[in-house]
Amino acid sequence: MSVTVTDILGFPCMQGARVAAGAGGLGKVVTSVTVLEYAQPTPLLNELYENNEFYGGELVITAFAGVADSVSLQCDNLRRLAAAGEVGLILYYVGILLPAVAPELVELADALDFVLIVMPERRLDLRYSEVICEVMEAVVRDRDNAASLSSDVLTQMVRLREHQRTVDSVLRMVRDQTHASLLLTDGTGHVLGQAAWPLSMELRLERLPAAPMTALPGGRTVWRCPLDSGELYLIKDGTPLRRETVSQAADVVRLAVNLWGGRQAGAQMSELVRAILRDEPMKMRRLAELFHIPVEEMHAMWVLRCPDGQQRLRALTCLREGLEPQCRTVVADCCEDCAVAFLAWPGRGADAGRLAQDVLEQLGVPEATITRCHQLRDTAAVRQAFLLHQEHWRDARCIWPKRQSYTYQDLCYAADCRRVVEAGETALHAASGLLDPLRGEKEGEGLLETLCCCLLDAAGRAAVCAELLHVHKNTIKYRLERISLLLSLDLRSEPERFYLYRAAALERLLAQAR
Repeated sequence: MSVTVTDILGFPCMQGARVAAGAGGLGKVVTSVTVLEYAQPTPLLNELYENNEFYGGELVITAFAGVADSVSLQCDNLRRLAAAGEVGLILYYVGILLPAVAPELVELADALDFVLIVMPERRLDLRYSEVICEVMEAVVRDRDNAASLSSDVLTQMVRLREHQRTVDSVLRMVRDQTHASLLLTDGTGHVLGQAAWPLSMELRLERLPAAPMTALPGGRTVWRCPLDSGELYLIKDGTPLRRETVSQAADVVRLAVNLWGGRQAGAQMSELVRAILRDEPMKMRRLAELFHIPVEEMHAMWVLRCPDGQQRLRALTCLREGLEPQCRTVVADCCEDCAVAFLAWPGRGADAGRLAQDVLEQLGVPEATITRCHQLRDTAAVRQAFLLHQEHWRDARCIWPKRQSYTYQDLCYAADCRRVVEAGETALHAASGLLDPLRGEKEGEGLLETLCCCLLDAAGRAAVCAELLHVHKNTIKYRLERISLLLSLDLRSEPERFYLYRAAALERLLAQAR
């Protein structure tokens, strides 16, 4: 049998704890326990919980110390944890660091069947280590029972999201259960997938052994398990795996191959995209070699975002059809909520803006956006660009709502503006305070709207601004002259225009938050 949340509630370390919400998840299996303290959403945190390398099953300990005064951020973190497959949250120091458990948090946990456990309140003598030690002791003891491996992994397989249902997903889950590295090959010995333990280890074998079990120098043991159309190798350093554990691991991998093996080529292409986004050089090179793709030539990334999930595959098709005739190499797939393409951009004579517009017109979805990131020096830069997009595309959309096409530089600018907003009142006022004279006027709202539209949407052209605001051109000219007089600035000269542009962008970000 496996360790469930209900089992853990009976441990001595949980004395006095209460289940505040999510009772529907008490029967979920716990695979590990972890601590979350830095709970402010960041690109790194989003990547940790949104990408497929993480499959949940953990019980999370936190005091929400970093977001104790923000119920909305507490709920955001709970949603993220539930989406990643985590089983529950143990709240410490309620009444000390966290004033109280918000009703909104309780309601959300109930809706998601996400167990919310509150430790005894207003107690400073509680230690995270007590729960960590007792839970992990029970989990490790349970893992010694090989019969539970297949049932635990099968339970996790059922909870996988659609885009995670690949053979590589199961390899990683078995790795986490056995603390062994896994290698999956086809009938010719070509590597189809691997999962290294620990994750940072570079898996190297001079040759694949033919014997069922081979002991190598240095205390390494390699098990070879024949599958219907290939081989599974389990590599363990230190204490060898038991034969029953190996048999259980082979059974679940065989099941995954039978279930999802027909999608293996497509899944491997998806894994190539994800390997590039995660900057996994070894895996990227292996998959690129398999598909004969010159990854070293790809220094551009396009991201097509379509709010309607049902349109995402069509968005991917439009992106491929638009780029493939123009670019030497294109690798594209759906990742998270976007269609992503990596390409070898032809350079001179190619109009990226026009091509992006053609793709958007072909898609025909007004809410869709496309972001072009060029001159990315390596896969690490590609990964950072994708994280930047995921974190700040909403900010870019807020600053330039009339556009559908954005660039990497637009994202960087939006990120800089967001940092100013979050830096505090002093920094924010220093950047946006020059617009205060407009706010004090009777017609201040109209003047601010005109300034933002003219600078951000109309590129300073009064005629275009008039069309966007549905007023006469002379009205715009009058308002701009009035703005110039009130601010004592020339709207057409630099660097005044630079600071006004940033202030207008901040005004839109602040208006969104109001």
